Amino acid sequence: MLKADAPLGFPNRTHPAQISGELLPGGASAVGDLLEDEGNRWHRLISHLHYASDSFPLLLGGVAGFFIVRRCGTPVMKRLASIVPTLFLGVCTAVLLSVAETSLAERLHRLPLGSELLRGVRFVVLLCWLMILCAFTCLWRRAPRWAGGIALAAVVAVGAVSFFYVYLDDDRYNALAGDHAQKEVEAYAATGVVYPFLHSVGDYLEAYASYDAAAAQAILSQYEDGVIPEEKKVNLISIQLEAFADLSLYDIDGLSPDVYRGFHALQAESYTGTLITDIFAGGTAETEWAVLTGGNRHGDFAYDTNSVAWYLKSQGYTANGSHPCRDWFYNRLTVNPNLGLDDYLFTDNYYEQFIAEGEDVAYDDVFFPDLEARLTEYFATNEAPLFSFNVTYQGHGPYDTDRVWGSGDYCTGDYQQTTLNALNNYFLHIENTSDWVEQFADYLDTLDEPVVLLLYGDHKPWMGNNGSMYAELGISLDTTTEEGFRNYYSTWYLIWGNQAAKDLLGEDFQGQGPDLSPCFLMNHVFEMLGWEGSAYMQAQRETAHTLPVLHTKGWVEENGVLTATPSEEAQARVEEFQNLSSYDRNHFSY
Repeated sequence: MLKADAPLGFPNRTHPAQISGELLPGGASAVGDLLEDEGNRWHRLISHLHYASDSFPLLLGGVAGFFIVRRCGTPVMKRLASIVPTLFLGVCTAVLLSVAETSLAERLHRLPLGSELLRGVRFVVLLCWLMILCAFTCLWRRAPRWAGGIALAAVVAVGAVSFFYVYLDDDRYNALAGDHAQKEVEAYAATGVVYPFLHSVGDYLEAYASYDAAAAQAILSQYEDGVIPEEKKVNLISIQLEAFADLSLYDIDGLSPDVYRGFHALQAESYTGTLITDIFAGGTAETEWAVLTGGNRHGDFAYDTNSVAWYLKSQGYTANGSHPCRDWFYNRLTVNPNLGLDDYLFTDNYYEQFIAEGEDVAYDDVFFPDLEARLTEYFATNEAPLFSFNVTYQGHGPYDTDRVWGSGDYCTGDYQQTTLNALNNYFLHIENTSDWVEQFADYLDTLDEPVVLLLYGDHKPWMGNNGSMYAELGISLDTTTEEGFRNYYSTWYLIWGNQAAKDLLGEDFQGQGPDLSPCFLMNHVFEMLGWEGSAYMQAQRETAHTLPVLHTKGWVEENGVLTATPSEEAQARVEEFQNLSSYDRNHFSY
């Protein structure tokens, strides 16, 4: 359990809005600072108008220069100065639209574009371009019609050549991104804003061009949703553990065996394997959505979308769950019901009763005891079997590098003090979670109801800018090699059953499972339980067997070998998988 000298609630609680930069491995602090500054935007803007501000003389000089040029400048300078009011108006319009969008997003329980930094920048830049172009079109001195036609044709020609032969070229893009080419978010940072945005359009065009709804429908029409026999209806509890990775697999100097003791004890009595996720140090929702939907490319789930939850509800199950964080984070308030999860519990509608006023998240000392209490109540008052899909928060990075919040004896190796501080703070969370999951399994074993427990980690933890702490630990994150790729993307999964489930299904839930992508994890669970699953799950099952790892970066596990260069047969199966996934995502069945 948690060490006595460590604060039970855990320190350094981070507001979820500051975590929206978590996709930037090595950039979390910078993004957090930027978003924090954005929260004081009016104060910061007005401060520039103060006479003591460094920018105040520049603003005065700029205004004075504008009027001087307008009165005394050359004709060319006057023409250039004449567009300044238009540009200023464009900037003001962009600010007002941003403020309006932020306010509207909060009312709709959605993340504002500015909170999702990379996505926001893409659209804001294009918005500014459109406003400026419109202003030029409306206010700039009109040229002869023939000259305008030539200019337009030239712009279209240059744009088309640049787009199709420069921006979409993978080799050129990877060469510019250099060492960051295999890490999508770092590649964005390394290649600017406009270039990576335009390059990404090629992926959308390729996906659209390859989509064949008729072919997908022809495949899916060969299957129909399987019916779960009453004698095989067990309760399924799924818990995604935030940033929980088994770092004891690496040779970390001075790592205490107590950190993972409870977790390893549960592993020893479970069916367990390696999960090769599509994310690193952030992007939690990508893993949970892959597990729920059986796909690895996701939209915004703005409408009802097929999922495991919808299928199980069609079989008489109750489908719910919890995430002890704010409901607007990843827009789960809207997304989760559209994925079939009813009455989902968040800080906003439930967990705030257990935490201090003003806090945003609850940790495992709240989450697990409360889940036990709610399960006990459910089984006492309901006959329908339960599917409970939960996502924890404890373990979320970044981890304090300035001081240690626990005893500091989780890791005592010969590393830099900042690295030791971060490691000890991370392992403080992990040891506590490790003990909680062991205790939770003990609780489930006391129940008469058959319960199967699915646990898995969503991604590796953040450990320093550009993985600096991993490098100090001697852990390669070079994703061009199999070792580095596995180190970067791999976590774990385990499937455990209480005695009642073992007796009902005749399954011991022990042994070593295959490497799996998150999109195939639930399919594998269904097979262990003897469930056919939905038509979509059945259609994808052969792919799950032949290519159990199917990564968004193009890597697959083929014939037991993880490779970035799949065979033509494997590539064809990947394309079929994506086509079926796209069709299933856009054709709701329930």
